[in-house]
Amino acid sequence: MERSIGEIISRCRQDRKLSQEELADRLGVTPQAVSKWERGGGLPDVALVGGICRVLGISADELLGLEESRVVESGNPVMTREIKNSMLSEPLMIQFGIGLVPCFMEGMKTDYVYQKRKELVYETGILMPLLHVRDHAAMAEMEVQILSYDRVLWQETLEKTDENTFYNVINKTVQLCREHYHTILNKHLVKIMIDNVKEQYPGAAEGLIPERIGYLQVMRKLQEVLRERGNIRDMLHILEELEDMR
Repeated sequence: MERSIGEIISRCRQDRKLSQEELADRLGVTPQAVSKWERGGGLPDVALVGGICRVLGISADELLGLEESRVVESGNPVMTREIKNSMLSEPLMIQFGIGLVPCFMEGMKTDYVYQKRKELVYETGILMPLLHVRDHAAMAEMEVQILSYDRVLWQETLEKTDENTFYNVINKTVQLCREHYHTILNKHLVKIMIDNVKEQYPGAAEGLIPERIGYLQVMRKLQEVLRERGNIRDMLHILEELEDMR
């Protein structure tokens, strides 16, 4: 059983074009845990089953190898995965025409996105979501878009590319993430932030979230603070304000 579940997780993860690190980040576990599951060295905790199914776009029966969810008449797994992969919009995405593919292929080999994510969280407390990039055949060759949940935040057709093109687009993406974070923020990101608080300051949120205050309520409070101050680094006092309102 362990091996079959691991194989299903591995296959579905690769179908969704997620790395082990990306899947681990979405589930709030370590990449080593994901690797262990996929190698058949252990099973995910029962509490993680719902999250695994949501991220991978499968049912619990499919995860357990009991039933293959059918969303296409033929039951073809490749067609099924293509449909499921298209069901959810991403919090933050860059898509571009074919002329920009080499630029992004080289740029994503660097740690520039990590550096900008680190700067943003240090300055504002804002945790930028995983950045998805993809080429789009329907776009003009030199066109680039930055989207949040399929909403176009910025769009431009470039005249040419140079050594700074990738970095300029990433800078623009980080700027837009900062400006629109009150709409980009979701419960998954909130959970990551709260788990970090619990790890570093156990007394600040343990037994409070989600036991007494739900992630949605925390999200609404953070959105309010972002609109007022543009900064959520003072998470400890923000949580104290929430607790005081109870």
